[in-house]
Amino acid sequence: MSFALLLMLLIFMFFMFFGLPVTFSMLISSLVYIFITGKDLFIIVHRMFTGIDTFLLMAIPFFMLAGELMVYSGTAERLLNFTNVFVGRFSGGLAYVNIFASMLFGGCSGSAIADVGGLGPLEIDMMVKGGYTKEFSTAVTVSSAIQGPIIPPSIDLVLVGAVTGTSIGGLLIGGLIPGILIGLFQSVIVFIIAKKRKFPRFVINLGFIEVLKLVLSTIPFLLMPLIILGGILGGIFTPTEASAVAIFWGLFLIIVYKRKNIQIKPLIELIKRAGVISASILMLCAASNIFGWILATENFPQKVANILFSITKNPYGVLLIINIFLLIFGMFMDSLPAIMILIPILLPLAKTLGIHPIHFGVIVTYNLVIGLITPPYGVALFTGCIISDLPMEKIVREMLPFIMSSIVLLFVITYIPIVVMWLPTIFGLD
Repeated sequence: MSFALLLMLLIFMFFMFFGLPVTFSMLISSLVYIFITGKDLFIIVHRMFTGIDTFLLMAIPFFMLAGELMVYSGTAERLLNFTNVFVGRFSGGLAYVNIFASMLFGGCSGSAIADVGGLGPLEIDMMVKGGYTKEFSTAVTVSSAIQGPIIPPSIDLVLVGAVTGTSIGGLLIGGLIPGILIGLFQSVIVFIIAKKRKFPRFVINLGFIEVLKLVLSTIPFLLMPLIILGGILGGIFTPTEASAVAIFWGLFLIIVYKRKNIQIKPLIELIKRAGVISASILMLCAASNIFGWILATENFPQKVANILFSITKNPYGVLLIINIFLLIFGMFMDSLPAIMILIPILLPLAKTLGIHPIHFGVIVTYNLVIGLITPPYGVALFTGCIISDLPMEKIVREMLPFIMSSIVLLFVITYIPIVVMWLPTIFGLD
C-alpha cells in the first residue's frame, strides 16, 4: 500500500470518527491524495460529475418522493386496519399487525426511516393501548422496519444497481423473497414470546360487508409495489420510469382519498424533504466515485482479496468473513454510504468466488440494513428512541431476539442462493 493511499484512508477514518459527514470525509481525503501524488485537480471534478451522470440514479429522488406521497396519502392508517382484520385476533396479534403492516408499507416507501417515522407512532400507540409494554412495542416497530430497504422499491438496491451496473430490476425482484422472510422470521420470534408472556388477543368485530369495504378501500394502496414490479417485469417501463409512475400513483391516491383535506404546505414540505435527502445521496455518489477511483487505481480491491484468500480460499469461509466484517461496519455507518464505499471493493472479490452480482448485492444490502437497528449508530433505532421517548438500552434489550433472527436469515440468504436468485431467474433478469 502506497504512502498516499494509507494517508488518505487514515484521514478518512479520522474525520469519520469525529462526526464529519461521509461525503466530505471522502472528498477531503481524496483531495489530500491528489495533492500528494501530483495528479491534476480536474480529476476530482470529472470523477464527481461522472459519478452522478447516470440515468439510473434518477430513480432515487423519484422513489424518495413517491414514498413521501404514500405517507401523506394515509397509507399507514389503512394498512394497519387492513392487517389488523386478518392477524389481530391471534395471541400477540398486534405485534403481527406491526410486522405485516411494515412489510406492506415497505412496498410503498422503500425506506426503513419512513417506516419508523410514518407507521411507528401509530403502531406503538396501538400496541400500548392493546396491553403491550412500550419497550416491546418500539422494539417490534424498529426491527420490522428493515423490510423497507429490501422489499421493492428499495432505495438501497437501486443504489447498488446504479453503482455496479447490475440489473436494478433483478436486484429489486431478488430482494422480494428475503424481504418477506424477514417478516416471517420475526413473526416466529413474536409467536415464541407471545406464548411465554401470554400476550392478549385483539379482535375487531366486523361483519362481512365491513371487512369487504375495508379490503376494497385498501387495495389501491397495495398496488404500488405491483405496479412497479409488474411494469418492470412486463417490459412496460424501466426501473427509472417505474419510479416516475410511482409518483403519479401517489398523487392519484392523495387526490382521490384526501380531496378537500389536501393542504399545500405539507405537500411543499414533503417535496423539500425528498429533495434534500436525494441531494445528499447524489452528493454521496459523486464523492464516492472519486474515492472509489483512487482505490481502484491503487489496486485496493485486489489487495483486500489477497488478504482474505491468505486466510482461506474456501468461498463459504470468505463469505463468512465478509458477513462478519459488514455486520460490524454497519453498526457504525448508515447503509447508503456503506454501499457506496464497500460494494466497489467487494464485488470483484465476489465475482472471483463465482457469486452472482444480484445475489451478492442483496447479501451486502441486507447485511448493512441490519446495522440500521443495531447500536451504537443505528438510524432506525435512533428514530424509534425519538418517537417513543425511551432510552436506547431499554429498546435494545427487547430487540435482541429480533436482531438474532435477522442474522440467522442473513446466513440463509448467503448460503442458499436460490432464496435470492429464484425470482430473477424465472423472469429472465439474471
